[in-house]
Amino acid sequence: MSSSPCVSVVMPVFNGERYLKEAVEGILNQTFGDFEFIIINDGSTDNTRGILESYADTRIKLVEQEHQGLIASLNRGLAIAGGEYVARMDSDDIAAPERLEKQVAFLRTHPKIGILGTACRIIDDNGRDLGVRRWPISDLEIRWTSLFSSPFGHPTVILRRDILTKHGLEYADVFHMVEDYDLWIRALNHTRGANLDEPLLKYRVHGDRVTSKFRDQQLRNHDAVALRAIREQLPEFVITPEQVSQFRGLFVGVSEPMPGLDALRVRLAEMYLDMLRAFMNRFPEKPGLDALKRQEALKVARLVFRFPLQPGWRRVVRRLIVMDHGLPWSFSADVWKEAGRRLRCGVFEPSPRCGGSNPSRDARVR
Repeated sequence: MSSSPCVSVVMPVFNGERYLKEAVEGILNQTFGDFEFIIINDGSTDNTRGILESYADTRIKLVEQEHQGLIASLNRGLAIAGGEYVARMDSDDIAAPERLEKQVAFLRTHPKIGILGTACRIIDDNGRDLGVRRWPISDLEIRWTSLFSSPFGHPTVILRRDILTKHGLEYADVFHMVEDYDLWIRALNHTRGANLDEPLLKYRVHGDRVTSKFRDQQLRNHDAVALRAIREQLPEFVITPEQVSQFRGLFVGVSEPMPGLDALRVRLAEMYLDMLRAFMNRFPEKPGLDALKRQEALKVARLVFRFPLQPGWRRVVRRLIVMDHGLPWSFSADVWKEAGRRLRCGVFEPSPRCGGSNPSRDARVR
């Protein structure tokens, strides 16, 4: 291995003894070996240090510090990183053996892509499979998604380090608990993004949830980042902070109970379509526009065709048909698919095992 590794894997850990060995060994057993593994032990008081010191692998760079929190630990890891690429890892997740190999291969053959994530497989405390979580694949989809939520799974990401150094980018403490979303928004001003559709990480969802106090803070910070993203990308589109929160509740699925939101479905659907039109006008020649229109037409149709139907639904449907002439058939197929999924899960109630899980809804204690 050269003195300057190809990849710097950055993993903070705080009191992570329960799952730490699986996380560490998932990286050490990668099929791609040219990496340094920067592990920041953020003042752990359990057996984290003992577990880490039991490994003799020279690729591990163990950094001990007083407890400073996730963001400070991440930034310290970025400052130490010497690789061409920086990969994120969390201390309770498990990387697939070929994760780094496949991500590096993609970046080497796609030089314009600066941020690359992957799909991930959701697991519970005991490693049981809860389904697959996917993110948008193309740069166009990623930019559209970034107006509403993070377009990448944080611990799946690998990025070109020179993008960070050239533009002075690091995690911002002011956006605690959505620090990754904020960083991606700023980085996408300087590069393009992509996601591999293959699950190359097992993302663990467990009992260490944020408290309701921190959940409120997380949602406020999330909406602040989304509002900034919309105003930067679509400066002529007028939207209020309250409407950003409403969009999150209806279209992203990351929400706390919002009284009266259901009654605004049609009005917000029309506004959503106005935003999509403004977005498409900004990228008129970008590949993937037709696919994006079909995808979003189906999403809005699912929202509008909820009973009871609300006044104005016909007007929205006419707009959707113009966007996608095949919508009646795709919507019918979607209805049957969803009905079959619910029947397999038992009765007509969503099931975590059948429906999967959204990591952004299961924020883990930092």
